[in-house]
Amino acid sequence: MSRDRRADAAFLIAILAGVLFVAFLGPLGRRLEMVHQNDFSGIWSGPATILYGVNPWDPERYAPTAIALGTKTPDALVDDYMPWEVLALLPLGALPLETAAWIWMIGSMALSAVALRALLRTFLPGRAVAHGALGLALFIGQPGFHAIVLGQWALLLMSAVAAVVIAIRAGHTRRAAFAALAFLAKPQLFVWTAIGLLIPAFSDERFKRFARYAVVLAGAVVVCAWLAFPDWFPAWASDILPRRTGRSAVLFSAFAQLFGPFGRVLAVAVIAGGIVVASRFVPASDPWLAVWLALSSAGAIYSWSYDQVLLFVPLCIASGVLVAAGRERAATRLVLAGAATLLFISPVFYAIGVARRDETFSVAIPVAFFLAITWSLWPYRRGVIAERSAQQVQAA
Repeated sequence: MSRDRRADAAFLIAILAGVLFVAFLGPLGRRLEMVHQNDFSGIWSGPATILYGVNPWDPERYAPTAIALGTKTPDALVDDYMPWEVLALLPLGALPLETAAWIWMIGSMALSAVALRALLRTFLPGRAVAHGALGLALFIGQPGFHAIVLGQWALLLMSAVAAVVIAIRAGHTRRAAFAALAFLAKPQLFVWTAIGLLIPAFSDERFKRFARYAVVLAGAVVVCAWLAFPDWFPAWASDILPRRTGRSAVLFSAFAQLFGPFGRVLAVAVIAGGIVVASRFVPASDPWLAVWLALSSAGAIYSWSYDQVLLFVPLCIASGVLVAAGRERAATRLVLAGAATLLFISPVFYAIGVARRDETFSVAIPVAFFLAITWSLWPYRRGVIAERSAQQVQAA
């Protein structure tokens, strides 16, 4: 059996183990119990409310209508999401909640498995250990199965990020731009991702074409949705923003709890330091992408532990850089450490969060990923590469 086939077999076995875990060891049963109460019911309520003839950003009618349709009691006066996301999900809103939830779960799991396989075959081809470890962590790791139970976006968003990276590297910039539209569902997670993808547009033709298409497509989607619901923003900004930005698993919240009001200033300083570090890499290179994508999770404005599924993308890219440089052992260590963190350490932080009724300190996971990835790739930063190139020229 060839190395590629062994890797594919390891990945398939790991994914099947994850599916069995979800189906028989609790996550699926819990999701079925919560189908009218979990986050997906809230996601579904927006398009379902529109189809019922009610504006989801009407603070007087949204909550009573959502409850009447069979969703959870909203914890806000208006819909959590923005009009472009709600309009995109109108086909799901036309279905019964239970049917839409099954489609969402199966589609999310299938797309994320395909996306992870594509990442592994692109950056870590033929590495059976990496394929097996990360395949196992996708659904058995706490962020993955938590996203499934709650019906959250994380698996779909990870798939979109993977598609953007792979498509840009292959020169398929239009495909990348269409995949990047998914970022509009939760733009707070992709602030540094967007910057990390736009800066290379000044020097790399692939990223320039991607940026042009992405800006036009995203602009058209936002403008059309805004015209369809011109009064959505004041109600959303006055109700949702204060509710969602005060506390989540991000540095701003964690440092505020640890250090008081000064903590938010400290968080800004730490994230600024991360930006400086990320800027030390060559724009458009794989190390650049890995570090900026990791920073996007570590320095997110609003995030929860299930969003840490996004870390699969920078982890695969960074490990691929190490493999390409001939550092097989370092790549294996990074992969196994990342998988072990999602499988064993993330559940500990989540258990602490459940006990505290606040999972703010789960931000330690993406911060640790950012530090590990940056440390592993530090030899490939801009100045060192230029120095090595000069030395090679002199030696020749």
